Amino acid sequence: MLFPAPPANCSGFYYTVKPGDTLFTIARRFGVPLSALIAANPQIPNPNLIFPGQVICIPATQPSVPTVECAMLLFRTANIPFNPAAEAGGVARVFQRSGQSGNVLVSAIGLPPPQSLGGNIYVAWIRRVNAPPIPIQLFRTGPVAIEPGVYVGAFVFGPGEIIAPFQDIVVTAEIGFPVTTPNLNRIALIGQFNQCCPR
Repeated sequence: MLFPAPPANCSGFYYTVKPGDTLFTIARRFGVPLSALIAANPQIPNPNLIFPGQVICIPATQPSVPTVECAMLLFRTANIPFNPAAEAGGVARVFQRSGQSGNVLVSAIGLPPPQSLGGNIYVAWIRRVNAPPIPIQLFRTGPVAIEPGVYVGAFVFGPGEIIAPFQDIVVTAEIGFPVTTPNLNRIALIGQFNQCCPR
């Protein structure tokens, strides 16, 4: 499907609409007033009707993006029994810089099968203050028969998005993906952002 081109003189950056996006959710995600987002995109005749694949202008009215490049440890909770042969733990690497795509990479090792916590998969959650948590599905690497298993996942975000600083990262056992809120009775690992060490 062909869409009208966004304005060539965008003061901020361009964003490609994803399934489920609305101008309201995009404005909230990037910290831009909805009225400014609508004004920056005169090629959209009906602000209530946008389509996946459509390119829009995110105006440069969002706050400056703080530079964050750090690593944080994820510690075993009481839900995971101590195992000296395969101590459970993890690490998260956070990268965010103005004008660049950012990412949060999560890796965990020594976790028991998620079924032991009442779930089917592991999900890492970036928990933020006054914003919905961001789920990251963790996938098991290598042969399943080899223990301890390693689980990895990543969340990649675009230029202009502010993810860090955040509250913490928790890893939970969940029934399936997608999910919108963590099951706090199934937390396997937790790490505080304020202990994220610069690299």
